[in-house]
Amino acid sequence: MGITIKSGQVELVCTEQWWENETPGAGQQGRLEIRSGPCHRLVQSFIGETEFTSDEPVVRFARFQIPKDAPPTVHGSLAQVSWELTGRLEMESGNPVTQSLEVTIATSPVVQARRSAAALSEESSFTGCTLAMVLVNDVVGAGGYLEGELRARMHGTDQALDIRMELYSVESAGDRQAESLQDRVSLDSDVQLTSAVPYVWAFSLPVPKQTLPTVKSAHTTVSWHLKAVVDTDQTTNAYYVEREVRIFTST
Repeated sequence: MGITIKSGQVELVCTEQWWENETPGAGQQGRLEIRSGPCHRLVQSFIGETEFTSDEPVVRFARFQIPKDAPPTVHGSLAQVSWELTGRLEMESGNPVTQSLEVTIATSPVVQARRSAAALSEESSFTGCTLAMVLVNDVVGAGGYLEGELRARMHGTDQALDIRMELYSVESAGDRQAESLQDRVSLDSDVQLTSAVPYVWAFSLPVPKQTLPTVKSAHTTVSWHLKAVVDTDQTTNAYYVEREVRIFTST
């Protein structure tokens, strides 16, 4: 006895989850409510009316082109973007058959032409010193390294308690935001810094292999920041310089 399929479709759906600040009447404090909705939906037919009379498997192929503006998969502490693939068969018997599977969409690798040191530099000036961060590259894939030099020119004498590099991410999902320190590397500690000479520290910070990509979509944003910090016993606030960097997840 055979089985007749009337039609078959496969659907790829991208869904974002975010928070919205609900503002009630005057004098009452608003609250954050979770919202969720599809931001992209792609549909393809992969089989027409067909009758099957044997147990032999039948294979059909479907191909989707991910829109350039579509966000990649994100499963962070706050940001959530998921992609789900669903196949649906409409049967002559009237009982449809469906099967769903979550898939991972990565960001495309970024290839950039050679850039000047000035384009890859960031500088901050304070009363006590001037800090400069010069990167080898500010775009890197997950599992790679952010490398460069931290340079300091003192305007007086300070005792540096700690000199370090920090890599942190900032997630935004609608009206909520979360910051997370991903890695920290100490370059030097307990050292006296004077105005007699300039200082240079080379650094190399690993980017986690399993991490969030840089994302900017309708409700979801993930940004990455590299920060150099010089803590001293002369000032309450540390000297620092930071720069936004870009992380992609494809290999």
